[in-house]
Amino acid sequence: MFNEEPTEMSHEIKDRTWLKRFVVALGVILVFGFAFMFWPASTSSDEATQIAISYVGGGVANTPERDLAGLTRVWSVEVFHNNLIHEVYVSMRTGEIVRVEVDR
Repeated sequence: MFNEEPTEMSHEIKDRTWLKRFVVALGVILVFGFAFMFWPASTSSDEATQIAISYVGGGVANTPERDLAGLTRVWSVEVFHNNLIHEVYVSMRTGEIVRVEVDR
């Protein structure tokens, strides 16, 4: 009785078990990913805008967008100044400037 060959039914159950585990793991990853991106920021979008404008030395900024710079959550702020577009990435946690890109 214990030495019987596996039946087709036992293979189907194993296949479904693997699929269920995969779906659960994927769900957990997605939930934590969304929570990571939308967790409340210590630095507000208004503060990030002022930090970016101050760094560039003036100009007009668009509405900041949530973004990632590596594994750091940042506000992405585009500042238009002296006919240049400065994309300033401000850390949501610390308010520090993480990266700046300038388009001509």
